[in-house]
Amino acid sequence: MNSDPSTTNTLPEWKVRKPQKMIEMPPRSELYCLPPLEVETVEVESLTSYIQRMAWAYRVNPRVLVAEVILPHLGHSYYTDLPHLGSFSRTRSMSINGIGEVAQHWASTLEQLTMRSDLRLLTLHPWADGLPAWGLQRQTLQWCPVCYDEWREHQQPVYQPLLWVIQAVTVCLRHRQLLVEYCPSCQQPQSAIASKRGLGCCTQCGAWLGSKSGSEQVCEKDLLDWQSWTKQVVEELILAYKMFGSLPWHLLPVGINACVEAVGGTRQMGRIAGVPNVLFSTWRKQQRTPSFTYLLKVSYALDLSPLQLMTVEPERLKNILYVKTEYRLPPRVGLPAPASKGDLDRIQTFLQTILEGEVAPLPLRHVAHRLGVGEKFLTGRFPGECAQILAQYQNARTERAKQRVGRECAEVEQAVRTLDKQGIPLSRSQVVPLLSNPNILRRPEARARWQALCRERGFEP
Repeated sequence: MNSDPSTTNTLPEWKVRKPQKMIEMPPRSELYCLPPLEVETVEVESLTSYIQRMAWAYRVNPRVLVAEVILPHLGHSYYTDLPHLGSFSRTRSMSINGIGEVAQHWASTLEQLTMRSDLRLLTLHPWADGLPAWGLQRQTLQWCPVCYDEWREHQQPVYQPLLWVIQAVTVCLRHRQLLVEYCPSCQQPQSAIASKRGLGCCTQCGAWLGSKSGSEQVCEKDLLDWQSWTKQVVEELILAYKMFGSLPWHLLPVGINACVEAVGGTRQMGRIAGVPNVLFSTWRKQQRTPSFTYLLKVSYALDLSPLQLMTVEPERLKNILYVKTEYRLPPRVGLPAPASKGDLDRIQTFLQTILEGEVAPLPLRHVAHRLGVGEKFLTGRFPGECAQILAQYQNARTERAKQRVGRECAEVEQAVRTLDKQGIPLSRSQVVPLLSNPNILRRPEARARWQALCRERGFEP
């Protein structure tokens, strides 16, 4: 017998267990890695739209997602805080889609939470950094009702394209109709971050904002040409950023100066482009950067894109313009209409429809905007009607506030009765989860009703 221990204790090679390497789990994102829509096209969705779709993917209120997950990671208290989140969502949340520091921080924070690297493309910052915010970004949402309806009918996600955030974009080229700014049911503008309803529903009254027919107003050819040019410019700028990185907006004055010299001076350039000629002097001296709206007008008139003004050599730009004999003016979009008799009659008729209740009560600024005139012009020409419309709107607001107070007090009473039936001791922490809005008890009327109900039951709240 072989007594060598090296041979007696040896096992067959296939029975020997080899040490296994530890399998490292890949890192996990804090939020669902939701892919943004149309990220490779000019129809890419906006960042506020992405936030809302993210929230509804979790089946939670978008403002809850913002308050509980996003805000703690921003680390900048001047953006917003929980008590003022509602006001921020209604008025200033459009800045999330823009070019400023707010947009950069929200995009980078969401990229960290989702572990994505393309969410910065959902803002205007990548390709428009270097332009002033004025004349670039809208302050309120606009949408195409037919697009909304088609997306829902084909079971596609309803979303807000970033293109609709741009101030110069006013038409849906797919359906050749003007974009809408106010809910057809309540005549109110929309919040960029909704509180209860999904995308496509009014953030104020809950009505569906889509429509199969859309607006009855037919866009004229010159307006469609202008909007098509605007979309092409935006698409070119987006592609240029993806290929070359940050765009050289600081070189824009060089191109503008060459164009001014080629056409014969700032006064002539102002007439060609329909832009105040004094602005060209400040642009050439680099005292001010052109707004995107004015830049589009100049580019459209000269048939030179903003990218060409930044990148083409000055002498070549001059040679292009030396042989040009015709120029084109963009349509008067969003400018006050001249005060002709026909215009005044049209305004008078619309004001009467509001006073007679055919249109929901509106604030004067919304009336002026829908008519395409200034608020001062409206009150100056129609002081009596404006005073009545203002009183009508204030009365409607007062009535809505009374109805809201009544509903909230009834909610508190119903919650207290529910706890009484279940035999649960009455407390604020038990009542709040039963309310549609946890902030209801912070409002004076609902708090007073809650305190009265507590006293009826023999204890102080």
